[in-house]
Amino acid sequence: MGGYWRKHPDKTLQSVLGEFHEAGWRIESTKKYYKLYCPCEQKHKTTVHLTPSGGYYANHKLQWLYNQTCYKGNE
Repeated sequence: MGGYWRKHPDKTLQSVLGEFHEAGWRIESTKKYYKLYCPCEQKHKTTVHLTPSGGYYANHKLQWLYNQTCYKGNE
């Protein structure tokens, strides 16, 4: 499940990555962002930037995760 990724410098976004990891997503680190891959058949994917532009970025990423039909909370 998941894998290793380098720690995000922002503790809020680190907790977002942890939430994706707990949901079984694979996380890969790149220079400018993290690539996140869903384990489900629909193969959802998204990115988390190292330097997001908005104050609500973390909330939007979590809401996006929660809205996915394969998210464990939707079952």
